Amino acid sequence: MGKRKKGLKKPQKSLDTSLPKRKRGRPGVRASEIGGRSHHYRLIFEQIWDVVGSALLKAKTEEDVNRAFEPRPVYQREFERIASLILQVLHDPKFPKRPEPQRNFLADSLAGRGWISPRRSRDICLQERNKKEDHLIRREYYVECTCGYKGPALDGGCRKCGAGKFSHPILHFDWQ
Repeated sequence: MGKRKKGLKKPQKSLDTSLPKRKRGRPGVRASEIGGRSHHYRLIFEQIWDVVGSALLKAKTEEDVNRAFEPRPVYQREFERIASLILQVLHDPKFPKRPEPQRNFLADSLAGRGWISPRRSRDICLQERNKKEDHLIRREYYVECTCGYKGPALDGGCRKCGAGKFSHPILHFDWQ
């Protein structure tokens, strides 16, 4: 019997490999998920706060919280699972007094769904809202001024004489 000229191919991955080691510390939460849920809850509370808000603010027990959502049964199932968390947030010493901040505070606090503390949930929501993809730092306009200057504007006015800054004497704006 002759000798093989080519050796056996080695498999790329073995079948009994172990999973990579987990990072140190507690497993985290996805901030984008919490930010998205907060935005969703803000939209919900904006729509139903007139109907549900006063009953929620008077709630003393989890049953009261569930009863508060009865006029809007579509959302009742969503919030009955976290009724104890809703009560905890409503009795928070930093809970706002005005309706719009109350809605937003409640939405941001509930976004963590009890997996994290309401305070941490609000912090994550704030961080997610402050993330900016691309944004303009300064807008440029093209101006033609009475002093004879033609070219890009500085702060909405003439670069040469400063005319028209934040007002509109004889300016011609073209998007460039």
